[in-house]
Amino acid sequence: MIASLTLDPDDSADFPGNTGTALGRPIPAYALLAARAAGLIRHHFVVTASPPVKSVALQNDAVIIDPPAGEHPACPAQGLLLHGYARLKEELKGETEPLELVVVLFAHAPAVTGDLIAEGIEALRAQPALDSVVSVTSRNHFNPFFARRLNAEGLLEPYAAFADRGKAEVFYPNWGLQVLRVSQLEAPTGEPPFPWLGKKVLPLKQWGGGPVEYKWQVPGIEYWLKKHGYSDLTPSFEMQPKPQPKPQAERR
Repeated sequence: MIASLTLDPDDSADFPGNTGTALGRPIPAYALLAARAAGLIRHHFVVTASPPVKSVALQNDAVIIDPPAGEHPACPAQGLLLHGYARLKEELKGETEPLELVVVLFAHAPAVTGDLIAEGIEALRAQPALDSVVSVTSRNHFNPFFARRLNAEGLLEPYAAFADRGKAEVFYPNWGLQVLRVSQLEAPTGEPPFPWLGKKVLPLKQWGGGPVEYKWQVPGIEYWLKKHGYSDLTPSFEMQPKPQPKPQAERR
């Protein structure tokens, strides 16, 4: 059995409560639409305290899980993940089939498709040695060998040793998709800051992606969504003709 768990960090200054929209839809809707489109997930859960995200969850037959008590909704993703996993385990106790995989999505990361989720699930099923599958994006312009930090004198110095001249292609997790084995959620073997990914992580490469936290990112994600088959539901307003002045009587 497979369950999806959508996390809502709700940490955007431009979209408090995750109220942002893209192509006329709430940004949090896209992750759940993709989870349902994958066709392999039986149960859906959403960890959120946001009314707009709760509304999206209910429209997609997802169970709502409140964030950890006493913590701000913007608590770290790991806290939301572990809390959400513990709650969904309780919800699924009565199921006859054991929980096999958890598909982790993020309410503010809409660049994910049902096909990508299905690819990740099938990869874990086909390769038992893998611990997890993660969507990644090539970010060569953010190569750590090009990064600089301030030294004790307040001057720039290399952040990392420039051993290989920065030729290796650089990939970053884009927060679009994580498919995890239950064993890694129960006893993580990976390194911080993502110990739940384990040690053997298969990347699913995609262009674009990443969380939408600022208004200036919306046009880029709308371009991505259109390229992946979404239509624009934004209401269009037709320009009304300007009123013309009445013709004046001819003067003699």
